[in-house]
Amino acid sequence: MSIHQLASTLAALRASLAGNFPRGATVVLLEIMAACLTLLLSLSQQLRASTDPRIAAAHAQLIESLFRYTLREQLHCAIQLESTGAHLLTDDDLRALRTGITDFSRPAQQHTGRAHYLNTADFTANWLKLNPHEALTRVADAHLLIARRTMDGTTIAPRLAKLADLFLRDDELDPRLVARAVRTLDSFEPTDRCFQGEPMAPTARHEDGQLLEDHAVTLLAEPDRATRETLVNKFLSAERTARKSTKVPDCGLFWQGEVGERDIYKLVVGGSQREELRSHTAQSDNPRTDAGKSARTASSADSSADSSADSSAGTNPHADHARSTENTDNANTAQNNAAADTSKEDSPHDTDELFSSNEPMPPWAQDPHKQSHQEASHDSDQPLFDDEEQAHKVVNPHLGIPGDAHVSVPQRRLNALIAALKNTAAGNTNKTVTPKVVIHINLESLTDLKNPDRLTSITEHGLKLGPADTSQLVCQGEIFRVIFGPNSQPLDVGRSQRFFTEAMKRAIFARDRGCIVPGCTAPVEMLEYHHNDWWENGGGTSVHNGSCLCRAHHHAVHAGLLKLVIVNSLAHIVLPKHLDPQQTPQRNRLNLVAS
Repeated sequence: MSIHQLASTLAALRASLAGNFPRGATVVLLEIMAACLTLLLSLSQQLRASTDPRIAAAHAQLIESLFRYTLREQLHCAIQLESTGAHLLTDDDLRALRTGITDFSRPAQQHTGRAHYLNTADFTANWLKLNPHEALTRVADAHLLIARRTMDGTTIAPRLAKLADLFLRDDELDPRLVARAVRTLDSFEPTDRCFQGEPMAPTARHEDGQLLEDHAVTLLAEPDRATRETLVNKFLSAERTARKSTKVPDCGLFWQGEVGERDIYKLVVGGSQREELRSHTAQSDNPRTDAGKSARTASSADSSADSSADSSAGTNPHADHARSTENTDNANTAQNNAAADTSKEDSPHDTDELFSSNEPMPPWAQDPHKQSHQEASHDSDQPLFDDEEQAHKVVNPHLGIPGDAHVSVPQRRLNALIAALKNTAAGNTNKTVTPKVVIHINLESLTDLKNPDRLTSITEHGLKLGPADTSQLVCQGEIFRVIFGPNSQPLDVGRSQRFFTEAMKRAIFARDRGCIVPGCTAPVEMLEYHHNDWWENGGGTSVHNGSCLCRAHHHAVHAGLLKLVIVNSLAHIVLPKHLDPQQTPQRNRLNLVAS
């Protein structure tokens, strides 16, 4: 038979399988399926030998579809094994199935007393040679996603019927993600009494009163895969945390022992120190910064300088094109720009007249104890603390910030480590990292002094800080005002210059909260600021003409791989047609959820 005859035969077979078959024909169907499996293996082997990348892509797509179909069909098979009582088959029938000599014309023989296997999971593990835990999980998933079994042997719909329907019918969704969501949500429900004749409906609800299942269905409808998975995982994690009491570990630097000639420490951080350490780590990991380059070279100053010079000389021509058109905040740009621009990069807290003020700090933002301590210092006869305060040494009892007597040894080590990360010795010529803590606060929370518990914030790395940490940072830091209009556009006026100022960058980031490409999770240290209307095409430098893009997606926009369009005064991304046939302008929803 030629390959064309085989294709015609398979097409005819597929058309004939669309109808119903008589009961006795199921044996023939098993033989056809076995033959198709053998044919599939042979076809796959032939396709793997092709050097055409289009064949490779089409082959991979077919195999992935087959894999997802197999995941669903495994659960269907588990329900079929359970409903037919396959674990009760006699040894003769099982041996005949193994050797392929089964006589399907006669009824199956099943034990009426003790059988070889206790239940469907036990039979599945031994018959399919699976790990017992995997077999048990497969049967449990079948009850959650395919059907529940009643006392009389019949089946009814799963408890989380909406998610189960998505698992079976939505080919675009990864069935493993849906299964994980169903397992987690089912753990929040009371034990189902379906087998006892009392099938139970879902009852677990979100804090807004809506069923958790409905929330999950909404999140799974997100079209972007990366965004969908992140949103679902965050949702499940938050619900898990809300339903269990977790002991929060103490902060500090803990000695764990030694292995060979290596000391092992455990580092636990909390509050605003989390953001400081994340900022330090992200800047150290960034090879585009001087500190990141220094961390990748020898400790000597000369070798660091040579490495920086070599790094700036050997650049990628495509990267040079993107850097020549946009501000990239790396070492090469800093060398080519004026010294004033460099000082702005090195001093992230420099004020900008557009978003700062020379007016004194309002009373509500001042530390009430700072002034009292200064006044007390003028009178040497007046003690700084009374007896009770001296015993506790609490710096700020309203914020719960401990004094020396309340600082444990691990916490002191951690404080010293953070201080060392910030320190720059006079004789040190290597570039060091200055951790930057930037928080975003809603204006309503900042002005609502009657409810201090509402004064919460979120950092640039997505960490949520409570009232104590937020209040401390407000007192110690500078406040930059960014006011937004109805279309989430900062209301400001850009200046006629090539590069974005620090104030503009703050405003753009406050609006976009990260790379605007759907699903991108690049940290703030890896962001660049792109002119929506390119500078060389006459575009101005202003907040409304700027957007956040990570370096990779910045290059993709300039290379024409991604299309940037303006919708309602905001930049949106149009993905390639093979990823989004509808060519729908999108923005990164992960940043909106995090804020």
